[in-house]
Amino acid sequence: MGILTDTFANSWGDAAQGALLRPVQSWLAEHPLLGWLVGHPLWALGLGLVGLLLFAGLWSAIARLTEGFWLSLVKLPFQLSGWIFGAVSGLLVRRWAKPHQLATGDDRLSEIVGRLETLQTEQEHLLAEMRELLGKKGEG
Repeated sequence: MGILTDTFANSWGDAAQGALLRPVQSWLAEHPLLGWLVGHPLWALGLGLVGLLLFAGLWSAIARLTEGFWLSLVKLPFQLSGWIFGAVSGLLVRRWAKPHQLATGDDRLSEIVGRLETLQTEQEHLLAEMRELLGKKGEG
């Protein structure tokens, strides 16, 4: 019974192996370059790595080309909202400032003139002190 079982298992194994390998062998016969690569696995590994590096370079080149587009697309809503907010707020400030401009303009003008007079007085005092120090230095 052992011989009969071995013969039966071998025949099924040969049939399954032939059914699976026959299409692969015919495909490799139609594509001799790939058949050569299957026969030389180190070359296939090296060519696979080179292909992977080339693909990575292509991928990064595409990413660099589209980076500017994607960044501008992401920034666009913020730029538009900033432009709209700036235009609306500028319009509101101008409308609000017109009635108050005359009153605050005169106050500000008098404040500026007062500060300039104070600075001029301080400048004259400092110049006099500098002349005095230079005069003492020239005598000594």
